[in-house]
Amino acid sequence: MNRVDYLKAMTESYSVKFMEFTRVVSKAPDAVVCFFEGEDEKYYSSRVSHGLSGFFWHGIDTGGKKVVLDVFSEISKHPVYRSYRYLFFIDRDFEHWFENPNSALIYVTPCYSIENLYISEDVFKKVLAAEFGATEFNHQRHSFKDCVELLRRLKREFGDALFQFNVWVKAHRIMERDGLKAAKLNVRNIKTEDLVSVLLDGVVTKYDSEDPSSVFKDTGNFVIDECARREAETSLQIDEWETDYRGKQVIDFLRMFLVKLREDISSTRPVVFDEKAKIRLTLSKDSIISELSQYAETPECLMGFLASYKTLLSNSA
Repeated sequence: MNRVDYLKAMTESYSVKFMEFTRVVSKAPDAVVCFFEGEDEKYYSSRVSHGLSGFFWHGIDTGGKKVVLDVFSEISKHPVYRSYRYLFFIDRDFEHWFENPNSALIYVTPCYSIENLYISEDVFKKVLAAEFGATEFNHQRHSFKDCVELLRRLKREFGDALFQFNVWVKAHRIMERDGLKAAKLNVRNIKTEDLVSVLLDGVVTKYDSEDPSSVFKDTGNFVIDECARREAETSLQIDEWETDYRGKQVIDFLRMFLVKLREDISSTRPVVFDEKAKIRLTLSKDSIISELSQYAETPECLMGFLASYKTLLSNSA
């Protein structure tokens, strides 16, 4: 582990985040401290503000799911700090077997991750209307219809193309769950662009779906347990890939598709759109979650979770 990785690990350790929590409540005892994975606050921020309106909240980026759960465990058993206000937000990931230790304080996404809440057709239509100026009823209605039909076709192709990749990753997670010997996978380093190309005329698969080493090149002899593979294949349904596939690849698909649409509408002679226009979306990997957050879905279970906690706060005030 180099110095950069070491410092990153230290800042993401649960003890560091617990100490950050103590500093927050010492200054603002009535604050609702919300613990998030990674950059998830970019999605949750406006929704938490709405759901907990009237109450001050402060977010802490823990860096990962394990740290969130470790901090919860530490706070919930602490004789002093367990009496303060706090909420935790985590992704379900591939763990369909996960049992929530406290559903009143820990929110688990109903899909793989918050990134999966950006991929629905309704979200896409909102982006088309607000950012590309195309709606079902205005002068760009023919372009709107073409874009929606194109999205549907590319979604089907993307779901097929990424099925085996997701089976491999989920099977590996199942092997870890069952205590089976499994090679370490650096899934975070996998670039969606190395798996597929998303073009306006189709999705092109760029990896060998019969050979895991074509993706996990640094893993060496990557052997998948057959029982784990079967469980992964059974629990991953292609027709439900929007909710079940790994979130990074899901939102990357949307980003890559929108980039192609932006290139088209910005060109001298657009093919998909009826007329040229300037699009202000940056569509970078770092900004996509915050840039499109206002259009993303808000699950009813999230608003119910926040409403229940707000009621608890109101009753205890």
